[in-house]
Amino acid sequence: MSVGFWQIIIFLVVVTIYLLPVALCLILIKKKPYKIPSSKKFAGFWARLGAGIIDLIILIIVSLILSLLGPIGLFLDVIVGWLYFVLLQSSEHRSTFGMRALGIKIHDEQMNKVGFWRLTGRYFATWVSGIILFAGFFAIAFTQRKQGLHDIIARTIHTKD
Repeated sequence: MSVGFWQIIIFLVVVTIYLLPVALCLILIKKKPYKIPSSKKFAGFWARLGAGIIDLIILIIVSLILSLLGPIGLFLDVIVGWLYFVLLQSSEHRSTFGMRALGIKIHDEQMNKVGFWRLTGRYFATWVSGIILFAGFFAIAFTQRKQGLHDIIARTIHTKD
């Protein structure tokens, strides 16, 4: 069976949609040295995994409700998942509900609030972190600043209060 022209075009469009925010993060975010006050400590792998599980439970419940809407519910589910992470993390609290439960906040390298578009790039970069056996997530346990691949790409850090 040969690969058709339209299959190649669809593949390229899908890859572009997912990798464009990642590429823009790498190109547009200026590198600045990290300034971490000594009173702050980085959120480690287990704390971030716990926060992720809480967020996953919340999104599963929302997804079950949206599945009642039929095919449009699947589209809404993707949009709600993206907006859940990006809007909550770019808010004044700098965290999702799972992160709040465990005292974790997300910052840029200068300890400032992270913007909507950078967090959008980070959101899509989390998919890149999961492509090869979740290696990008396991990097959190082994890097100096407890950053996953998606955090390194978006130049974000997580602190634990």
